[in-house]
Amino acid sequence: MHPRHRHRPLPRQAQPAARRGQRRQRGQVITEYLLVAGVLALMLFGTFPGADRSVVELFIKAYRDAWSSFSYALSFPL
Repeated sequence: MHPRHRHRPLPRQAQPAARRGQRRQRGQVITEYLLVAGVLALMLFGTFPGADRSVVELFIKAYRDAWSSFSYALSFPL
């Protein structure tokens, strides 16, 4: 390709506003994801005042109880 026909990037002032703010937007999205992930982790794994277990511990206990009931029902002869 002839050097004269290559695409040259636009100068900083001529770039669209959406393109100029792209780097800042990308950093904001990462911050939002980290904030949401932290809140979800706190809600799932943290214990709150008045509760003796976290949501994950309650789910694990419910799963174990259901499995023991299911395995007990399967142990009966047909």
